[in-house]
Amino acid sequence: MKNIHVLPTDKSGRVGRFVDTQELILRSGKDIPRGENVNIYITSDEEIKDDDWVYCPVLKKPVFICLDSILMFKNLGYDSNGNSKYKKEWLKKIILTTDPDLIKDGVQAIDDEFLEWFVNNPSCEEIELEEIEKYKSTTYDQPDRFIGYDYKIIIPKEEPKQETPEEAAERFYPIPKGGSMWMPSRDDLNKANKQEGFIEGTKWQAERMYSEEEVFNLCREFAIFVQRNGPSYKKQQEWFEQFKKK
Repeated sequence: MKNIHVLPTDKSGRVGRFVDTQELILRSGKDIPRGENVNIYITSDEEIKDDDWVYCPVLKKPVFICLDSILMFKNLGYDSNGNSKYKKEWLKKIILTTDPDLIKDGVQAIDDEFLEWFVNNPSCEEIELEEIEKYKSTTYDQPDRFIGYDYKIIIPKEEPKQETPEEAAERFYPIPKGGSMWMPSRDDLNKANKQEGFIEGTKWQAERMYSEEEVFNLCREFAIFVQRNGPSYKKQQEWFEQFKKK
């Protein structure tokens, strides 16, 4: 079940996202061209207690309400009568984040190792977690007191599936499902054309790329050619034109 949530924010943070491609990037303190700041939240299905930060994935952002205040909140959103405004099954406890406001309030920060992995694997929606018990020292003659858990993110060891050009085109230029197949909107047609152009461009680029083995063999052949023919630039250029991919 999905437990990684990436949400835009109006505050500067550790992670950014290009608006047109949805590609994630680690921030270096500079503005991101055509980009936005985002925060990452990792949630758990464990019991929600008072003062826990929670995320409500079923809510949408009204244009006149602050995004962070409507999608996540503290204390389950109790009203003046002590009743919860939201169904518990809607809520997910936030246990790890890049949001500095939540980190200051005690939520564990996501470590850099996972962030570096995640920006290269943004399609990942679920991550495995390991609970690590935390204890606080008491008096010298008393055992340490259990105070809760930290969480260790288990980064997948398997290489992620290679994305096909068609899958990448759909991710970059998504067309909403459920539209009319007979009268597609102008925006849908525009995205379809962009998808087709992206796929063709990717395939054209792949045909011109060299594998590691091809590069190694070409370097070896070129070294032999230079040894036999000397440092003539003209002959080297002729050799290059003969063996480069057209």
